[in-house]
Amino acid sequence: MKAEHVVPLRVPIESVDLENWIFTLSDEDYQAASKAHRAAGTTMYDGVRGTVNVEDIGGTLIVQHYREVSADRRHFELFSPRSRGYFFHLIPIRMEVRWTMSAEPRGATGSSLRCVVEINLAPVLRLLSKTSATGWFVRRHVREEAAGFARDIERKHAEGRTPPSLLIDRRSG
Repeated sequence: MKAEHVVPLRVPIESVDLENWIFTLSDEDYQAASKAHRAAGTTMYDGVRGTVNVEDIGGTLIVQHYREVSADRRHFELFSPRSRGYFFHLIPIRMEVRWTMSAEPRGATGSSLRCVVEINLAPVLRLLSKTSATGWFVRRHVREEAAGFARDIERKHAEGRTPPSLLIDRRSG
């Protein structure tokens, strides 16, 4: 299942740095972006950056252990091969989740922010998800969080805030 949403971003493309933004996103800012967001933090494992995100979407608690696939100023892709979901907060399920965000120019003073979430479930769970309206809940969540993330980026830009960088210079040995 795939959910995608694009929102306007009132930040010039030259000022967008999604790589820095995602790896310095505070727990409080993550929670403020969506009612479903419970907790988030950044990780580093074997030299690979990542995030841990906890969400409650449509009655399913989901814990994602994302690892960076790629990231730069205009785009990032994170992958969680062993996300855990708890259907009705009780029944454990496994899933793969891929999360990508990208920014593109839109006019002279703005850009657009694209948020995409792809969830891969086992065949039996995929069938069950169709009967439980899971896709609808995920699409609604992606719309809400994309707008919330855009507000967070805009607020930080307006305040002139640049969070301390956690970026690794991959060019130096």
